[in-house]
Amino acid sequence: MKKQNKKLLVAAIAAALSAASAVPALALENQFNGAFTAFYDMSNFSGSGVTQKNAPSENYFVQRVRLGYTAKADDHVKLVTKFEFDYDYWGNSSYTNARGGGGAIGADTVNMETKHLYLDLTYPQLNTKIGMMPYNDSFKGLVFDADMAGILLSHDYSNASISAGFFRLMDSTKDSNIIKDGRQQDFTRLGRNTNDMFTLDGKYTVSKDLTVGAAYYYIQDDSNDFVSTIQSAKVHNLGINAAGNVGPVALNGFFLKQFGDLSKTTDAKGYTFNVGAKMPLAGGTLRSEFLYVSGGNDQFYITHSEPGATEGGQFYDAEMIMLNRDKYATTIDNAIMYDVNNSGQGVIEGTVGYDYTFNDKVSASANAGFAAVAKNTAHAGSSDYLGTEINAEAYYKLTANVTLGARAGYLFLGDYFTNEDNPYDVKLIAKYNF
Repeated sequence: MKKQNKKLLVAAIAAALSAASAVPALALENQFNGAFTAFYDMSNFSGSGVTQKNAPSENYFVQRVRLGYTAKADDHVKLVTKFEFDYDYWGNSSYTNARGGGGAIGADTVNMETKHLYLDLTYPQLNTKIGMMPYNDSFKGLVFDADMAGILLSHDYSNASISAGFFRLMDSTKDSNIIKDGRQQDFTRLGRNTNDMFTLDGKYTVSKDLTVGAAYYYIQDDSNDFVSTIQSAKVHNLGINAAGNVGPVALNGFFLKQFGDLSKTTDAKGYTFNVGAKMPLAGGTLRSEFLYVSGGNDQFYITHSEPGATEGGQFYDAEMIMLNRDKYATTIDNAIMYDVNNSGQGVIEGTVGYDYTFNDKVSASANAGFAAVAKNTAHAGSSDYLGTEINAEAYYKLTANVTLGARAGYLFLGDYFTNEDNPYDVKLIAKYNF
């Protein structure tokens, strides 16, 4: 073979191999989505998170961007990712590496947060998710509502669905001088001092007007990385839930009981129940929620990420701004009841709201709610009553993707508090979804 022909053959083979290796990339479907949210906040509570006499007013700007990318190979395989970028408030810092930083002049701060990174395998027999994924319980997020790393298997039948999962919430390798059962603890071996969760969840559609479900979550925390009251927790969560229609009223609710060990010396005995309702009224939608969460000796357990931080119990369904965590709050969110464990005191809460859409551009909502502690273990004030909140919000859709809005609330504190000013909060909001 002539030298020139050999060169042509080598070039042809190289071109063919390059084309073959490029086929998967060319066949890949790239899907992007995300959201930009910014708001101006004026409040005497939201930033500080405390109630006090002569509470000073504050004002600040908050910004959050979430970016999602899905690499879809075919109808069965895709990689799902999501990232988050926050400025806790404009002007806070620059030229640093900090979560929520970079809002000051100059910016140039590393503050990207990883939300989701998981493989989604969808086949008729089984859906499998592997990796860091969003996952919340079947009880409106009261036990857990977070991103977590694990494996989730699920399957849908004609009128039922079932899922089972394993999640590693924490694996501790921190050096420690903790003595347990007369021996110094070894925190250097991965897989030994872990916080793990096993889940089993199912739903069954009885009729077009009734769906029932049941779930079991077992959480075993041997990480010893939390406060002593919940070290070595072994908590079983067993509950039922239902949703159905009675005439024009859509009802939903649940009951959940906990048992096992909160710690080596404390039994897990918490429980919670909820009833929610929605119905059409005067062209809009009337809705309500009632929630009870036990406290005191029956304190309710929710998942934790670190001392003072929780990954459940937000109860966003209440649509409160200060009694519960605000749906718009970011990494600097605060609330009278930061979670429904409520420092071991539990919750008694009722809310009512009304949503109305005026036209394809303008919509509004109004909400009112009350809350009390189930067990006043703090011995605060002269009452268990936390307060009554009223709030309202209105939105104008500038384009199909851009929305401008305002959200404001006022909280009349109850006699659980002593001589503090009533909190208020006002937000002006801009959102872009794509």
